[in-house]
Amino acid sequence: MVRAMVALAAVACAVPGAAGADCDCAAPVAIVTEVAGAVRMLAQRRSTHPDLSDPVREGATLVLERGARIVLVYPAGASIFELSGPGRFVARAAAVEARSGPGGVLRRDLVPMLRALRIHPEGTTLQGSTAMRGVSALELQAAGPAGTRLAHDPLRLCWRPPGADWAYRVRLIDDDGIVLFEQQTRASALELPATLFLPADAQYLWHVLATGPNGRSAEAAGQFRRLDADSEQALLRAESALPQLDATGRALVRIARRQQGFAPPAAPCAGGGAADALSASARAGAE
Repeated sequence: MVRAMVALAAVACAVPGAAGADCDCAAPVAIVTEVAGAVRMLAQRRSTHPDLSDPVREGATLVLERGARIVLVYPAGASIFELSGPGRFVARAAAVEARSGPGGVLRRDLVPMLRALRIHPEGTTLQGSTAMRGVSALELQAAGPAGTRLAHDPLRLCWRPPGADWAYRVRLIDDDGIVLFEQQTRASALELPATLFLPADAQYLWHVLATGPNGRSAEAAGQFRRLDADSEQALLRAESALPQLDATGRALVRIARRQQGFAPPAAPCAGGGAADALSASARAGAE
């Protein structure tokens, strides 16, 4: 039901040619959290320049020029490897092997707080949020919950009235098509009840139908899910520690948010916009 009413966009970030040179089916084992200087990744007979959050597959060769630096996080082994050039290095299943050159490899443990973020090395995915539909040239400009939401987030919808004497029907629908909440209003904003029980890791659709004079109508809809409690607490703890984290730690928090499917805040409308998943202070630190 939800999937039929809202097109869920997904933007998948992957690195072409990031598999091992000798085995195209090699699995990702690490993820890039820092890179500086001239670094190339050789895999699948191709050479690419790795970037932040890129996956690194087993067997990939990393070539660093003098002064270059790259940091790889191995989530499964809770390890961080910092490579410095010049040199050639090979990403193995659980570690990085130095092949040639005077450059070095430094290993350190991933602290438990960042380990709890449950980063995976397959790259990052940002799940999309809202779909707007209107009749003819009439469009309902609405903002509401999108992507992943934390349990304490207020679920607030607001919209710009298409004109005078319009009425609105607001509905919240679960992934099975069951209407969990429905209300009629003539206001231009509505906050869903805080007592509304929404289990984690399920998709929900909000839908606003506007009806006006002369049979005119317009609608807007969006999709979101609640983050599970363990993931939420891990993310909040890491975000609260952002000022004390190094560049790799801050990158892992950003990667965790994208991998969890947090969408950017919806565009504000009259009366305010949808609440962001982060507090203002944590959001500023995440940037």
